[in-house]
Amino acid sequence: MKVEILCAVMHQKDLSKYREMNMKTNAVFSNQAEVNSYDEEIIGGNIVKMITTPYRGVGRNRNLGILYSSGDILIFSDDDLVYSDGFEKGVLAAFGSLPDADMIIFNCTSDEERKVPAIDRISRAWIGNSMRYGTYRFAIKKESLQKCSLRFSELFGGGSRYCSGEDNLFVREVLGKGMKVYLHPFTIAHVSHGPSTWFEGFNEKYIFDNGALMQAAFPALRHIVVWYFAYKFAKRSRLGILRTTVLEYAGMKAFRRGQSYDEWRKERDKPHMHN
Repeated sequence: MKVEILCAVMHQKDLSKYREMNMKTNAVFSNQAEVNSYDEEIIGGNIVKMITTPYRGVGRNRNLGILYSSGDILIFSDDDLVYSDGFEKGVLAAFGSLPDADMIIFNCTSDEERKVPAIDRISRAWIGNSMRYGTYRFAIKKESLQKCSLRFSELFGGGSRYCSGEDNLFVREVLGKGMKVYLHPFTIAHVSHGPSTWFEGFNEKYIFDNGALMQAAFPALRHIVVWYFAYKFAKRSRLGILRTTVLEYAGMKAFRRGQSYDEWRKERDKPHMHN
């Protein structure tokens, strides 16, 4: 079994991230820049590829990484991680001890100011306990991924129509296909969340986009989850619970119509003609 890291990056000129991130295994970088190119090197006996395209959207670039992957176990990654020494052995040992696992969500450590939720014991993952973990903690058997034709949504996530949620939708799809997913306390990496390329606070767009995500992820339960998030976000923004709820529902409706926040706002702000 061979582990391979699939890392979404932006504006890279070379493969220096490979050593900076302490990867020490096969890796594929899907690089968003302004050109189309392919680079491949052997580093420390490992095959390291970089596919550079001008296409935007983290989901699209993660899917590109899958397309060029050759490993048995694929670990999704972002460029703000440093992998633990010996992480590959730990990942293989975890899958060895859980032979029915299709996917494992691993533990990561983080900087104090932006802590990520810890995993302290092995347990089965389900919708209720797995939606809080980012993609960079996911390791999946490539065979399982191929059997179910799994891909990341290209409508959600940084650089896409709606600003986040590709990780939530991926987990939901994996579980919906009947795959066995586990949470595991083995620490694969340390993440240093720098300034986000898409998160600008709990503003109108963020709440609107969350409504779109709720429509996509929980169509049958949307009227329940919308009130949960309206209450949650109202405490973190200045918009208040009524405005937050209106925006959540607007995002739901816009998703059904294939409309982005900017398109919705343009339509909303258009002067109406009266006879």
